[in-house]
Amino acid sequence: MIVGIHQPNYLPYIGFFDKLKKSDIFILYDDAQFSKGDFHHRNKIRTPNGSKWLTVPVEKKLISINKIRIRNDLLIGNNKWNISHLGDIQNNYSKAPFYQKFITELENIYNEDYDFLVDLNMRLIQFLSDSFNIKTKIVCSSEFGFNSKSTSKILDLVDAVGGNKYLSGSCGKNYLEIEQFDRCGIELIFQDFKHPIYDQQYNGFMPNMTSLDALLNAGFMGDKYK
Repeated sequence: MIVGIHQPNYLPYIGFFDKLKKSDIFILYDDAQFSKGDFHHRNKIRTPNGSKWLTVPVEKKLISINKIRIRNDLLIGNNKWNISHLGDIQNNYSKAPFYQKFITELENIYNEDYDFLVDLNMRLIQFLSDSFNIKTKIVCSSEFGFNSKSTSKILDLVDAVGGNKYLSGSCGKNYLEIEQFDRCGIELIFQDFKHPIYDQQYNGFMPNMTSLDALLNAGFMGDKYK
């Protein structure tokens, strides 16, 4: 059984969902430490001028992602952050082919208030995985209560869900202790993700936007996944 693990990012790019689709069970690493420079609370949408960051205002502390609170008191311009993000999505994707199919659910998500970043991110991840018709079971690492770190924690999580293969992102080659997988009898495989190209709303193709870009423009994860 193939196990994938990834931090619960905000509006993840489609490589995240490629890994999710290729896993038999997927673990959201929600008790990893929050990093303000990562994609935990931000991602990019496509605009006529290139790309734009959508950033959720959060308290920036050295604590786990699932303990990070959203700063709902902070405004973007004159609007609450969620109304601002929804407005940016509406303004930049209203003419996309699949906008009308998905905008109502997105409006429902963004019109709610969330105290914790992880609750927002998990709601969006579930919406996107459902929209991409991905059936992989998703669980959270915090459910298991492991105090181990790095490669040891990954192995603990894979073992806890009964996996015998671990699907790592390609960057895992730079930090995973590969010999530990051999000792534990867990096969280590690396994601070979090639970003699909699809028609965007504006001239030229820009990869690595939020997966909303693929969903609203292509309906799924690009032609490769239809």
